[in-house]
Formats: sequence, C-alpha cells, structure tokens
Amino acid sequence: MLEKWEEFKKLHGKLFTNQEEEYIRRHIFQKKLRKIEKHNDRYRRGLETYEIGLNQFSDYTGEEISIKLHSVENQTQLFYSHQHENFLKKQQIDFSTALPLEFDWRTKGMVTPVKDQGVCGSCWAFSTTGAIESHYMIYKNSVVILSEQQLLDCVPEAEGCSGGWMSDAFKYVAKNHGINYYHDYPYEGLKKTCRYNATKPKIVIWGFEYLSQPDEDMLKRMLVMRGPVSVAIDGTGNFPDYTNGIYYNPTCSRNTFSHAGVIVGYGSENGQDFWLLKNSWGQEWGLDGYIKIARNRGNHCGIASKASYPVF
Repeated sequence: MLEKWEEFKKLHGKLFTNQEEEYIRRHIFQKKLRKIEKHNDRYRRGLETYEIGLNQFSDYTGEEISIKLHSVENQTQLFYSHQHENFLKKQQIDFSTALPLEFDWRTKGMVTPVKDQGVCGSCWAFSTTGAIESHYMIYKNSVVILSEQQLLDCVPEAEGCSGGWMSDAFKYVAKNHGINYYHDYPYEGLKKTCRYNATKPKIVIWGFEYLSQPDEDMLKRMLVMRGPVSVAIDGTGNFPDYTNGIYYNPTCSRNTFSHAGVIVGYGSENGQDFWLLKNSWGQEWGLDGYIKIARNRGNHCGIASKASYPVF
C-alpha cells in the first residue's frame, strides 16, 4: 500500500508542508483504496453498475471534495425567479419527431474539449460555458472557447468558487451583452474583480430556455432537438471516484444539488439506459472527462430537475 501511495504522489504531483499533513493524507488515501477494492469486488459480482478508482481527489475527504470542487449555490435557492423573466423561455418541443435510440453530440463535432475547474467550486460556470460553446457551434458553425473566469468574477448573484447557478450565468451573459473568449480572459480558479472587456471579441446570447418539469423524456427531446443541456445534480457519494460503467447510487438525491455539468448524449449499455455527462474535472477523470449516469431511473441524482440551455 505504501508503494501505491508513492506512485499516487508522483502521478498527481502531491506535495505536503510537513510529515503530519502527509500522514493524514496517506490515511485518507488508504481508506479510499479499501473502499475501491470493496466496491469493485461488488461490481465484478454484478452487484454494482459502475466501477470506481483512484484519481487526483483520492487523498481528499468527501467533505473536502464538496467544499473544493462542488457548488451549485445554496441548494434550496430557486433556480428560476421573477428576475429571469426577461431572459427565459419555457421550452416548446416537437413531440411528433421520433428520436434515435442513442445520440451523442460529440460524434457531430459539436462539443468542446473537457476542461479542468481545479480546486474551485466553479462547476456552474463550466456548465454554462460548455453549453454556450456547443450551441454556438451548432447554430453558428464556428468553434469558440469562452471565459469561465468572467462568470466567476462578474455574475452578481453567484459566489465565485463557493457556488452559483447556470440560470444566473445565462441571464448575466444576455444582460451584459456578451462573454469574452478564454484567451482574452483566462481561468485563474478564484474570484477576482470583474474585468469584462466589451471591446474584445465576445459571444452574445438572447437568454435561456429551461425544462419546467423534471421529465427525462422531455430532456431527451431537448437534447436532440436543441443541443447540449446544462444540468445540476447530486454529485456526492461515489460520484468523484467514478471510472467506468453506468453510475447508479440508490442514495443519490433528486432534490439536493451539489454539482453541475453538460449532458451531451444518451444511450444504453448492457440493457441499462444512461445519460452522457460532460464534467469539468479534467480529461483524466472518469471516461476521458465524462460520466454515464443512469437514465430512466426516476430522475436519478436530479438530472432532469434543473435543466437549461442558451438561446441565441
């Protein structure tokens, strides 16, 4: 186990201020190893639908992960309010069109690369830019990489690395008449003074549309007929440790949200339906930065509860 610890430190560039800190981190790591071995044994016996493994977070406690990596702001806060009314639409979806059994916007070249939010609860900002980037590619046939840092610094309702909502971010981009490109406003991973530059290239949206009810069939239509969808989920439990398979956790909440991502596809595997979610924890996490989350399992992890996308 000590050898694995040394390999882990080297692989992820882990440095500690003193021996006491390293002892604490090694203890957490060893506990995580035992958890992984136990869970994956259940997976091999067909008792779990997904595998877990080591990653850059394996020396963090669950509480630390929630503080450092999660945060859609204030779990009880309204996702939509009267303040959004000038910038939103309730989706109007065509029900007459038959949908494919599987779908993936990546195969159409309409998804930008997975990014890494670092040790900052900025998932809401990455979910927002990820959706805008994809929709711009779909409707404007042009690739853009946008600034999460601008959202961290400038969205007035958000709390930077402590959380925010995609609805507020979409509203901000619409009301502000633009979001700068990444290379003009690069990511720093902490909230600073707003430095939006209207003279630099920017992308403008009209507002956003949202799913008014947590309906997975409607979410599926929204995805295919409109484009990738920003969603909030319960990202606690084994979610951070995911490596493969279809993530189904019986304790995952449909009503409490801690993380955000972008749905880019859906499908089925070994008779189990899944959503394909683009995460923002780097390309080494999960399935090249993605996770397959159980679909048609009663709105698992609340995946259809806070769904929205930008409107140009």
